[in-house]
Amino acid sequence: MDGIKFKLLEVNLSTGETQTLDVTETVETYFGGNGLGNKLIWDLVPQKVDPLSPENILHIGVGPITGLVGTKVSCSFISPLTGWAGEATVSGYLGDEIMRSGFNAGILIIGKSYKPVYLYIYNDSIEIRDAADLWGNYLVRTENTLRERLYRETGQEFGTLCIGPAGENLVRFASASTENVHSAAKGGIGAVFGSKNLKAVAIKGTETFPYADHNQVWQLKKRYAMHPATAVQKNPGWARFGANGGMRALLNYGGDTIKNGHLSWDPVANRSDHIDHELSYRVWIDGCPGCATPCFMPYFKNTAHGAFSGELRHGNTAGLCGNAMMGFNEVQEINSLLEELGVDAEDIQGHIAFAMDLYENGIITKEDLGGIDLKWGDRDSTIEFMKKIVYKEGRVPSLFAEGYWHAVESLGSESAWYAWHSSTNSSIPRYDVRNRKIGNGLNNGTGHGGGAGLFDSATMCLFSAFAFYPIFGQPDELFRIFSTAACGWNMTTEQINTVNKRNAYLSRCVSLRNGFHPEKDEYLPPRAFEEPVTDKYGNTWVWTKDEWEDAKRKYYTGFLNLSERGLPLREEISKLGLDFVIPILESVDAIA
Repeated sequence: MDGIKFKLLEVNLSTGETQTLDVTETVETYFGGNGLGNKLIWDLVPQKVDPLSPENILHIGVGPITGLVGTKVSCSFISPLTGWAGEATVSGYLGDEIMRSGFNAGILIIGKSYKPVYLYIYNDSIEIRDAADLWGNYLVRTENTLRERLYRETGQEFGTLCIGPAGENLVRFASASTENVHSAAKGGIGAVFGSKNLKAVAIKGTETFPYADHNQVWQLKKRYAMHPATAVQKNPGWARFGANGGMRALLNYGGDTIKNGHLSWDPVANRSDHIDHELSYRVWIDGCPGCATPCFMPYFKNTAHGAFSGELRHGNTAGLCGNAMMGFNEVQEINSLLEELGVDAEDIQGHIAFAMDLYENGIITKEDLGGIDLKWGDRDSTIEFMKKIVYKEGRVPSLFAEGYWHAVESLGSESAWYAWHSSTNSSIPRYDVRNRKIGNGLNNGTGHGGGAGLFDSATMCLFSAFAFYPIFGQPDELFRIFSTAACGWNMTTEQINTVNKRNAYLSRCVSLRNGFHPEKDEYLPPRAFEEPVTDKYGNTWVWTKDEWEDAKRKYYTGFLNLSERGLPLREEISKLGLDFVIPILESVDAIA
């Protein structure tokens, strides 16, 4: 394909050296974002590496059309939670800054600094700078201090990606954030930052976007902006409620787990009404650059406990609203702290509900919790326990900071039944996997955490794409149209789908190489089969083992194009140009 060149910035924190690499051929083969990230992991990271060692890498990836269909940034690494392929995505303005710096294949960070640092990028000026005064700070103070400092120095507003105390303390579900509330949350990316003594990445670009045909890009964006599908009146739900809409409906219809998955409805659902809270606390609504689906809804409120701010969003509230038996008022206050600490909201909320369950059933005690009386729905004890997890204060909080697998192994088999987690060692606080309609059971029970779809490699945003569909068509056609203008590729949808399959296979192969195996690692928690739940309207949800195994086989062979055992097919590997994975997968019995 003839088109633009793709540049990757490589930063070695161990040596202080930086270089710009031409990865055009690799991007044409795997696209950007998670596709390129997994190829870098395969090539550069040793098999079964300790994710918290300097040998792990961090790829902060943009894609061929970043800034056109959303501004997602897709970060790739070996996950500290699993040891397998890891991915965390984040929205906001960060992707634009990376593209405007000219690094349209992203930033590759290798090695480990001997002291706390942050990475400074201003167009082609790259420095590894001391971060001693930032280390230990909460996230908002870190980002605001850094952005103010760099504004005084350059007169420019920088984009940043920062970690809080959780990342510094290597909590295995630590996040990294930009613009205070946009989080790259999954897989423990914050712990990877912390393991490298990297507090933040600060980047500013002032160059023109590196697109092949700027006039064609402009015509596409103009068509999008002027189309009726992007008008506010055509999209009233997003324009008013952002990603906060539907919270109460999900809590009522068995969509969200309640009381650590023991219930599918409880009156606590009535204390989490998105309309009430939007009317009471919302201050404005915003979206990423050029997006007609504004999902960002900040809030401010004053209570007897102080002043609080954060984001009204279903994903970062559902765990506590239902799972830990709280209403939205308490959760808003707790969310402010968990975002400051820098932990994945869904993950820590699920761990808190797990701990409440163990406490109620006598498996852990008040003494184990450092004197905390961790009762369901209690705001103050939740805050104290969350802090103890992040700072690893005490044996039991330290166990929870390592994730479910380690906690269950240390607390004993009796605790396993209460652990409501996915196959990626992550919480399932949002959707109840027993609900066949909206529970995402197959996604939660068959994933390995490495990302694989077109949205991950192109760094397209699903929410942004909703408004694009009626104008340009489905994802592959949407990508074809925009990649022609942005990259000059002229790909067919068949070629795009081939790359998508290649990336899905490679992502799974990275995890298989590092010890993942579907026959032992892809599952639902036992209670999904043993504990039926009934929603507010009388619908009972549960899986039988036969139903689950049948659904899983069909998902493997039909949707993922794998063997019935969930393994990549040798013929398909060769067809996709991935023959280099065969010797490694043969050695670990992970090829069909």
